[in-house]
Amino acid sequence: MKKIVSCLAGLGLAVAASNAFALSVNANGSSNGTQVSASQGLFPGLTAGVGYFETDDAGHTNKAYSGSLMFSPYTPIVDLSVGARYQYWDAHDGDGGGVGLGGSAYVDTPIPLVSVGGYGFYTPDGLTHGDYQKGYEYGAQLRANLVANTYGYVGYRYVRADFDNHSESTIDSGPVFGVSVGF
Repeated sequence: MKKIVSCLAGLGLAVAASNAFALSVNANGSSNGTQVSASQGLFPGLTAGVGYFETDDAGHTNKAYSGSLMFSPYTPIVDLSVGARYQYWDAHDGDGGGVGLGGSAYVDTPIPLVSVGGYGFYTPDGLTHGDYQKGYEYGAQLRANLVANTYGYVGYRYVRADFDNHSESTIDSGPVFGVSVGF
């Protein structure tokens, strides 16, 4: 029995140690907005993240705070991630939050160390609270691995939200430039 407990404890420590350095920090900007986020591996294939997004694309400052839980199954061809993200809006048209479902997919290109893909989240009316009724965000990116665990990217981001007593509004849209660093 002691051997089984020792083996399980050793396995737990090995998993914890391998994920201790699985921290990733991401920052990007566009002509009207900035976004920073961090994610930490919890277990192999499971990542938790937090983020902050601010934009004035619609003529008013809009801020969003988020937390996510993403699952990344092993797939040999596609870098795939699916999960949920809670996002709270402090926007000109209203305040409130909701749970969005979505993910991302990236594939390598024939150019070494370069991948292309996109991401998206949809927050339906039934998973929101406050003034926030529904929304979606999607983007496309071209990523280049700069050095180990670090890549730069260019892409396009589109964020749209619907708040009580307001029509849907584009919160942010346009080209995005960013960098992601893993530790």
